[in-house]
Amino acid sequence: MIIPVVGVTFINEETGINRQDIIKKLGGREQVFLKREPENKHDSNAIAVMLKAKNPKRIGYINRELAVGLARLWKKYSFPIAISEIRQGDKAFGKNWGISIEMKKIKRKTKRR
Repeated sequence: MIIPVVGVTFINEETGINRQDIIKKLGGREQVFLKREPENKHDSNAIAVMLKAKNPKRIGYINRELAVGLARLWKKYSFPIAISEIRQGDKAFGKNWGISIEMKKIKRKTKRR
């Protein structure tokens, strides 16, 4: 499933880094992962899209409607992702950088007793 990442025009509050600056430096082969944010002040079901690095950086979020469903399935499934597309911005035309991810749903292995 291909999903556009939302919230890519905001600044990461904890670091002050603009997400647009992160996205425009990406080549498309970087590793990314999903991170639940149940303490998020705007949405307790929030799921961030993170750039895997020594210091992971948030590049945006899964849209709210999809995040609600994923949050319910989080304990039973894992959701590996990869960058699918990076859309180039052009400030002269008022266009921002964008990114889409490809997501899979994999059932987690249960521990045998």
